[in-house]
Amino acid sequence: MIVSMDSQGRIYIPSQIRKKIGSRKFELTVEGDKIVLKPIKRKIEKYYGIVKVDRHLTLEEIEEKAEELTLRAVRDEL
Repeated sequence: MIVSMDSQGRIYIPSQIRKKIGSRKFELTVEGDKIVLKPIKRKIEKYYGIVKVDRHLTLEEIEEKAEELTLRAVRDEL
């Protein structure tokens, strides 16, 4: 597969590859004349979007709810 770099140095990764990899962060290394991208997958990323909150909560209440639900999810995983 051939991809191009734009004028700002960005490379487009096709959607089928992004879906297969499932990560938005990568470690970039150079090996000789090759650029290597290794996905960085943190366990916490799978909890993104887990918190469903009422729009009328304060920021502090949202943060408390997010922490509570994240801790509960992590405990359930262990």
